[in-house]
Amino acid sequence: MMNVNEYLNGHNVMKIKVGKSGADVYEIDGRYVLKHVVRQKLKEELFASYTREVLFYRSQMKRQRVYLPEVLQAESSEQEMLIFMKKYRRPDRDTINAELIQHITKSLAALHTDTPPSFMYKDQKKAEALSDQVIAECLCGWNSILAEHSGSFPEKQLEEIAGRINHLIAWHDSEDRVLIHGDFHWDNLLEDEHGNILLCDWQSVNLGGASGDLSFFLSRLGGDGIRINTTVFLDNYVNAIRMLSGKQIRMQDLIRHMNAANVITSFLFWHQYLHGSSEERVRDIYSKMTKDFKDCNL
Repeated sequence: MMNVNEYLNGHNVMKIKVGKSGADVYEIDGRYVLKHVVRQKLKEELFASYTREVLFYRSQMKRQRVYLPEVLQAESSEQEMLIFMKKYRRPDRDTINAELIQHITKSLAALHTDTPPSFMYKDQKKAEALSDQVIAECLCGWNSILAEHSGSFPEKQLEEIAGRINHLIAWHDSEDRVLIHGDFHWDNLLEDEHGNILLCDWQSVNLGGASGDLSFFLSRLGGDGIRINTTVFLDNYVNAIRMLSGKQIRMQDLIRHMNAANVITSFLFWHQYLHGSSEERVRDIYSKMTKDFKDCNL
């Protein structure tokens, strides 16, 4: 059993978060952060994702990476896991400017051009089609959201998405696979003393299409009512990829895959979080999903 008290006793400790997924997180002496997870407190698949995070940090700890925070200790056993790292500030999303966007896209590009750890290749497989039951559940979930704003949204488009979602998934899976974060959104960004952006919470790290990270980041911001210049954001990202790897990305292909990623994610998950939301918020997410589906032209 890991001795968590070794990190806590005799120090100024503040419990800063009890994660919804079961993680206990502590700030220590205003300088460090400790994340501790006990297997029996959470679902089995969630514990496996935390083990994956530890594996990723351990594989990268001896290799300096511009997109990673400084991790001093990462341990896992059959029953618990622990990550001890330097504390960083959070970037302020209410003051997003060109410089901050450049730092974000630079770090994401560094991730997407990095060499994946060897353990990543063990569980790679093609994207699986959704079962009829899952599609029906998503359709029902979305219909219940739209029913809260009766007459405000055309339901025919939703039915078209449900009917073509597996075709979209199969096409989207043709995108080149790179090292991705898998849960890339604002709350998983840190900022060091030089303004560099670092990424945390690596439970979903995997090999996949770069468009997924990009699309999810923009979708989450949009869902919170925050708008940034998408063209500038993507131009910065594409330029950073070219500078780091020499790879030329066709913007048209990237945007098409981003559209597909947003449709898939929105259809599968957004209906779970929109009950009781304003018509404006639902419209933002639903309209983008249906527009992106149309723009995929599949």
